[in-house]
Amino acid sequence: MSSGRYDHHALSSKDIAQLIAVADSGSIRRAAEALGMTQPGLSKNIRLIEERLGVCVFERSTTGAVPTTSGLLLLRRGRQILLDLQAIHRELKQDQLADKGVVRVGCGAVPAPVIAAEAVPRALAAYPGIKVELEVDYPGHLIEALVRGDYDFVICTGDGMALPDGLSATLLLTVVPLVFARKGHPLADATGLTMASLAGWKLATIQTHSPFDAWLADAVGLPGLEVGFQCDDFELLGRVVEKSDMLCMTSDTVFRQLQRGLDIVPLAVADIDLSHRISCIQPGSRGLSGPAAKILAIMKAALAES
Repeated sequence: MSSGRYDHHALSSKDIAQLIAVADSGSIRRAAEALGMTQPGLSKNIRLIEERLGVCVFERSTTGAVPTTSGLLLLRRGRQILLDLQAIHRELKQDQLADKGVVRVGCGAVPAPVIAAEAVPRALAAYPGIKVELEVDYPGHLIEALVRGDYDFVICTGDGMALPDGLSATLLLTVVPLVFARKGHPLADATGLTMASLAGWKLATIQTHSPFDAWLADAVGLPGLEVGFQCDDFELLGRVVEKSDMLCMTSDTVFRQLQRGLDIVPLAVADIDLSHRISCIQPGSRGLSGPAAKILAIMKAALAES
């Protein structure tokens, strides 16, 4: 493009990064410290950016800087631009990287045991030059981090969640949960159990979401199931259940993995009419890097086989 066609009001990636730093820190002073700049220097840059654009990006006060309505629009689009630039850089490096690089995956607690026990070992064997970084967290937190660009993709339950603009979801697996308890639990050998039979027992559970909570309250009835222990790691949940009278709900696949090392048993509950949808969520505006696409393919296969 010739210099005559260049829009001199356009922002550079450096401009966008400085605006985002101010928004994330809530203060020009703190943003300047994070960027290794002086406060007057950053303040001048922000003012020049606003003059070029002809809009006020931040409302300043003695307590900090807050984005205006126009600023929020600019920041939302700016974050996506920086992520797209990062994606371009990754794609340009793919030929040099071949089967090397780091793949960052966010994973919900439900698919995590299969991903960690089945998919990751396969991936490391198939692509020893690729490092997989797996973080397990609540789906809402994972999606927020995906928007920030912290992950290449996320695998989690998306039940009842509205995805932010720019993200797309692909259904990988539908899971029907089961209830388990320790061997010797008063309900362990009971027959004809329903969800209502569980009323009054405490639950060891991952962080739950509104659709599941609503279903559980309706299925069990009053006094319901009180949460006695919460943790987004099913191995820890299983260990607590093994040593207590608490109950836990998980998938059949995760239960079978836990049962190999724990004295736990499934309960014969007849009326579980709930399912969890495990999806892969990724930015729709940019493709995965070569290494990320290869790791995702292995994880999809492992989940399908489970």
